[in-house]
Amino acid sequence: MNATILKAYTDELLETLERMGIRKGSSVYVGSDATRILLTATKELELKGKEEQYAFLDELINTLQKAVGEEGTLLFPVYSWTFCKGELFDYKNTQGRVGFLNNFVLNNRKDFIRTKHPLYSLMVWGKDADFLAGLDNQNAWTGNTPFTYLHKNGGIELDLSTTTLRSMTFKHYVEETLQVPYRHPKFFMGEYIDAEGNKETRTYSMYVRALEVKMESCQNDDFYLAGNCAVKESFRGWDMIAVDLPKAFELMKDDFLNNGGKNIYTFEDYEIDWTDKDKRYEIGYLKDRKLIGVNE
Repeated sequence: MNATILKAYTDELLETLERMGIRKGSSVYVGSDATRILLTATKELELKGKEEQYAFLDELINTLQKAVGEEGTLLFPVYSWTFCKGELFDYKNTQGRVGFLNNFVLNNRKDFIRTKHPLYSLMVWGKDADFLAGLDNQNAWTGNTPFTYLHKNGGIELDLSTTTLRSMTFKHYVEETLQVPYRHPKFFMGEYIDAEGNKETRTYSMYVRALEVKMESCQNDDFYLAGNCAVKESFRGWDMIAVDLPKAFELMKDDFLNNGGKNIYTFEDYEIDWTDKDKRYEIGYLKDRKLIGVNE
């Protein structure tokens, strides 16, 4: 891999990120499609084999660190839902289910720390990494969680070669904050191995969709761009979008409350009824290593 060509690449990336509002001190949640990025980078930088591709991914992460500086914070999602199915969660070893780059960070970057929630954990680095890794939130989204941190600390979602349709998990934080009537709390009990190797039974929760409500995500980049809370740039054959999450919160809140959430979801034979206050909850627990669901 030619060092001079790589430096020109990363220097241009830094300039592009700065134009998009990613600066020293920024708190940035990173969504990505590393496969697409590697396809273009392998051709342009003439990467040879996995070793050079992995070295390139390291430099990509290093560049993001340079963009936010030590006074900033990076968050990479390593979400996994196997705990919901009664499987053991191992803090150090359970792999994420949301992208190659995120697992690359998990498995190769010792300068990052994992947050604790077994369903919605993140690899974090920077000024607030210790704070985020120290959170002991039972709930996935609202309360003392990384998503609240992003909302209250001017967080930015940066999607690299992917779209907000695929990456905007933050919308669930908005839904739970508003207490949308088509979701309810569900508690999951399962086995958990912590960072020190201690094994115990723990309970965590998530604000889940009522199964009878059929819906699909439909929010896209244009929704956030038109709402003046996002900036989009093309870079070396792939696109990037940076979304101001506090502004996106207000945009989504308005859409849920005044437009039935139609810019965020396509519902099938359902409309949001804000007068519906009949809240259920569910408990999932382990019995003979099988997950049993209880509705109330």
